[in-house]
Amino acid sequence: MFVQWWLIVKKKEMTSVPVNEKLTAVTIVEVVPQKVIRHKTQEKDWYTALVVGVVGKNDTYLKQKEFNISPELLESFPVWYVFDETLFDDGSMIAVQGVSKGKGYAGPIKRYGMAGMPHTHGHKFRRSGWSKGNRKPRRWFKGHPHAGHMGTDTVTLKNIPVLQKMSFENKKIIVLKGSLPGAFNSYLSLYK
Repeated sequence: MFVQWWLIVKKKEMTSVPVNEKLTAVTIVEVVPQKVIRHKTQEKDWYTALVVGVVGKNDTYLKQKEFNISPELLESFPVWYVFDETLFDDGSMIAVQGVSKGKGYAGPIKRYGMAGMPHTHGHKFRRSGWSKGNRKPRRWFKGHPHAGHMGTDTVTLKNIPVLQKMSFENKKIIVLKGSLPGAFNSYLSLYK
């Protein structure tokens, strides 16, 4: 999938602001310094992409991410090209990709919203996940809801509107509508 523009941001906080005289939930993200580290070409790597790095102190890279790009646009982003928030306009619709919060090991009641057993008439196992399978074929079917690890999934949300761009205390801020995946200070990728 080729994208037109992209940006790596850091999730800061969620709040609500009035939009068209109606209180709307928003997520505030901070644009971090980033630049193109290297090109991946069809001849050498079998596909074309840009490797973008988030620049930290002493020019170290805190995070690196690849963005697929068409071969025609590859030369328009030379190495050390710096990305900033001017790629997105107020009111434009973008896609946001991030990793959801990890919630550890969870039972089927919390993980899948199962009803559980009755809570009266002497039942001791109220939060169990009911029956797990049949007598035959004497094994659990794949895909049946069981207890297990919950969270840390890559989540992509599409058609998220950019409400506002601003500068605050020498930081570049973007206000996006709705809730976005990830914890405080986690990295998100914005696509257009």
